[in-house]
Amino acid sequence: MKKWMIVVSLFLLMVVSACSESGDAGSAEASAEEPIEIKFGTKMPEESLEGQMFNKFAELVDEKSNGELDVKVYPAEQLGKGTSQIDNMIMGTQQMYADGITYFSDYDSRVDVASVPFLFRDFEHYQKFNTGEMGQDIHNKLAENGIRVLNTERNFVRGPYRVMLSTEPVKDVSDLEGLDMRSFESEYYSAAYDHVGANPTVIAWTETYLALKQNLVNAVTSPISLVWSMKFTEVAPHMTITEEYPQDIVLTMSEEFYQGLSEEHQQILVEAANETGEENNKLIEAEVEEQLQKMKDEHDITIHEIDKQEWSEAFSEFHYQLEEDSVVPEGYIDQIKSIE
Repeated sequence: MKKWMIVVSLFLLMVVSACSESGDAGSAEASAEEPIEIKFGTKMPEESLEGQMFNKFAELVDEKSNGELDVKVYPAEQLGKGTSQIDNMIMGTQQMYADGITYFSDYDSRVDVASVPFLFRDFEHYQKFNTGEMGQDIHNKLAENGIRVLNTERNFVRGPYRVMLSTEPVKDVSDLEGLDMRSFESEYYSAAYDHVGANPTVIAWTETYLALKQNLVNAVTSPISLVWSMKFTEVAPHMTITEEYPQDIVLTMSEEFYQGLSEEHQQILVEAANETGEENNKLIEAEVEEQLQKMKDEHDITIHEIDKQEWSEAFSEFHYQLEEDSVVPEGYIDQIKSIE
């Protein structure tokens, strides 16, 4: 009897072991055959340089992960408006979203300083802020709220400079008085222009062309690199080079999804995001010059320049209003301005 029980026990042990090995093998095969899908939403048209760079990011991730990570890009607000896509990302219905950092102000109001007109001297000043202690503290707060910034070097230049497109010339600060202009979803960007007498109205990026055409607004600010793809100069032929603030793109991911990946896959995403920024910056100057020439030839645009010192002084009082409104801590503005 004892021998019989031993034989049965050994048999059962072999069966369990075989099943376990079969299950492990099956899981490994499923993992190898089924890549991890990453749904990446953007608002930019696919043909724009930014749209092309988001596709480049997907290619880099596929290459670096040997196909284990599959990034699917959804351009032109296919997954919803900007803030809606961020909500989607946190809820898990999409994994990534790329845009300017100010779109994440609901999760840390300090990001609003990024789009405050004439606060930062240039892109180098802005990048030092982002990669230094002040910027990293913002990154950490966003992660606590479910948003991971993948491009840690903050080197994805948007622009490379900003302009205003308008139906009538805008050259002096006084020309802003009463100007109906499109604003994006940033309370403090709108407030800044309201402070100098303009009438900012929040309008979705993809609806701005029609708003200009129908005279719902008479001006829009934009990175120069996006003007041609959005066809703004067809309906607003006056271009004012403002360089109101340096701008970059953040490639973000659901923190929960990010933490569920292996360290190797996390590193691949970070590397690909930073490399995408480098690639963008190599191409953006030439792209802009080519597009600018097309706007001159086809839309007969008039280009205006500003006295930047005059505009900076006009907005200076507003910078400190952010401290009074507790958007940023007391002394924060001077701390930013003192970065060398």
